[in-house]
Amino acid sequence: MRSELLDHSFVEFAELSPNRQAAAAERLQAFAARLIDPLSAPQRAQERAWVARLQLVLAGVVVLIGLGLVGKYLKERYDLTQDLAPTASWKASSLYPECWCESPAQSCESCPNFFFHTQHEEHPNIVFDLHRIQPLSAIVVENRRDCCSDRGLPLIVEVSSDEQNWKIVAKRRDEFATWRESFPTEHVRWVRLSVGKPGFLHLAAVRLLP
Repeated sequence: MRSELLDHSFVEFAELSPNRQAAAAERLQAFAARLIDPLSAPQRAQERAWVARLQLVLAGVVVLIGLGLVGKYLKERYDLTQDLAPTASWKASSLYPECWCESPAQSCESCPNFFFHTQHEEHPNIVFDLHRIQPLSAIVVENRRDCCSDRGLPLIVEVSSDEQNWKIVAKRRDEFATWRESFPTEHVRWVRLSVGKPGFLHLAAVRLLP
């Protein structure tokens, strides 16, 4: 390469045949690659270390997501064991003649998308009677499954220990499929869900959690 590049002028190189020029260029390219290769080794090592760290971080993220999903599943399973609604009776302010389940059931073959449906009225509501004073700190509401998820808004949750004086503990203004709301523990017997405007109320499930 020294002979071809340093011992001859540019004019002499230009006078070579195209084939010889191409061959010299190929040798020069290979020579340059061999010179650069030792310099690129540390960069490749850094790239491998970076890839290894990235893989480790991604693995950690996947593990955290998996633990989060498992934790959510276990929490939902635990909530089912603590739910007070299955032993509580309920009464809706009115019943639409289409279909409804019999209290305390919240599922029945005749109504796959909701367990009760009020008529159109001023403030439609449903009241749950826990039959004795019990602690309550969260509620989970599943909206009607097939349509009309905006009808029961704003949805207001109230509690009472004497069925005369009511306290608002939660309110939902935005559409939802399933809504979970926690609040400071209240010791109550009755829980009322109502719509803060004239309309209908129909829900697929209500869980009352201590």
